[in-house]
This record gives sequence, C-alpha cells and structure tokens, in this order.
Amino acid sequence: MRICGVGDNVIDRYLHCDRMFAGGNALNFAVFGRMAGAEAAYLGITGNDIPAGVIRYALCSEAVDISRVRVNDSFNALSQIDIDAEGNRFFVGAVPPPYQLRLSEEDLAWLQGFDLLHTSDYSGLETQLPELAACAPLSFDFGSRDDAWAEPLLRWVQVATFSRSGSAPQEVAQLIEKAHAAGVVTVLVTQGADGALISHRGERYRQPALPTQIVDSLGAGDAFIATLLVKLGQGVALADAAHSAAHASARVCERLGAFGYGVPLTPLPPEAKQQP
Repeated sequence: MRICGVGDNVIDRYLHCDRMFAGGNALNFAVFGRMAGAEAAYLGITGNDIPAGVIRYALCSEAVDISRVRVNDSFNALSQIDIDAEGNRFFVGAVPPPYQLRLSEEDLAWLQGFDLLHTSDYSGLETQLPELAACAPLSFDFGSRDDAWAEPLLRWVQVATFSRSGSAPQEVAQLIEKAHAAGVVTVLVTQGADGALISHRGERYRQPALPTQIVDSLGAGDAFIATLLVKLGQGVALADAAHSAAHASARVCERLGAFGYGVPLTPLPPEAKQQP
C-alpha cells in the first residue's frame, strides 16, 4: 500500500524541557503509516532553518519519501507547547508558515501513483480537494471543525475523521450519518480517553482507549488514523485494525514528541510573530 501525507508540517517546541520535535498532521500521517507497514511519502513545504532540517532528517530516518518536499527561504512553521501534570499538551502559541502550499500539475500527476492521500484542516488545501480526490482516494482530518465547515468538503472525501471529545452519542451518530450521506466511505470519530467510533462499509465498531503511561498525548490521534487506514488497506478486519491503531496511539502517549527525534531548542526567528 502506498500512502502520502499532503500539506502541513510544524516544529513542536516543548518549553518545559527545552526540546523540539518534528510534527504536523499530514507529516505525522506519513510517518505513522510507514510504521504500520505502508510505503509512505510526504508532500509539503519546509523552511530552510535548523528546525526545518530536523523535520527533513526525521522523515528520511523513517524512510518516508520526501522527493516532492519544497524548501522555502524562510523559517519553518512552529508551535509552542507545554504539558500539564496529566501529560496533556496545551498550546502556548504558534507561528504560521510564511508560505502556503499550492499543488502544481507535476505534484498532482505524481500523486496519482498512490493508494491513499491524507490532508487536514491545518493544510489550507480546501480549494484543491477536487484535484486531490481525482488523483487517489482522499482522507481528511476535520479535527474539531464544526459540521457547517466540513459539510461542503465531504463530497470529495473517502475517509473523514472528526474529533468530538465529550459529544453526546446522538450527536456522533448524526455526524456519521451525515458524512455517509455525502458519500464518505469510512468515518472515524475520535473521543480522547473514551476511545473512537468507526463506521466502515456498513460496520460500526467502538474501540476503547488502551491503558498507557501518559507522558505526552501529541500525535496520538494521528497515529490512530494512519494505523487504522493502513491496516484496513491491507485487508485487516475492522476490529483488528482498530486494536492495532489503539496500540499505536497508546505507544505515542508514552514519549515526548509525536515520534521522537528531539533536539535542543533553537532561538525563535526574529521575524516570526507568535499568535496565541
């Protein structure tokens, strides 16, 4: 199975321990998909500073194809993170990238060789979803975006993921039905410590969160999504694929950073303006 994460990456700066790690929804999907057994690539833009080098090094170390990664003459997107006593991360601030990915005809031709593409609401590719969907089946992580924002995009998506911690069961059921009515094949609703509900080709399955020692939850949801979809693509039964995804997610919680490769913090770029 060949997969590609398309869109965002970020350097996650952990203020409490003065270290930084590669991250970002689309990038994490590629890495965790590779860990689950897929042939993986990442298509996006990095800066040309030290943090951007950390990102490219981490991708190469995990055998993710970065042949379509572009390097911009600027700092890399970053987020400032701290962690509470329970291991839950919270964002202190962020610096968006001084660039925006726009897929070229060459990019789109290259993407036609994949079995599954993945992007998210962080990637800013909403206007290009029709072109992405024409290349290969498309997975989209809507995060905590509301239904009104997601609704016009669902028609282009084969896999839709929503974060709905604390939502009532009836609200989750309505969300799933709405997504399927729009043509979505697989709907995944993550609910934090309450696990996840998956609706796939007429079958519904609730996967509880597995016990783990929580050090840092950042990236756990991305690991769940990527592992689930790769295992399903390999022909694994839904319950077994969901259990593998929960196991991958639990392992992420046991370490700092989404998948490791932490290095000491570098100073913030002077031209970067942090947003709360």
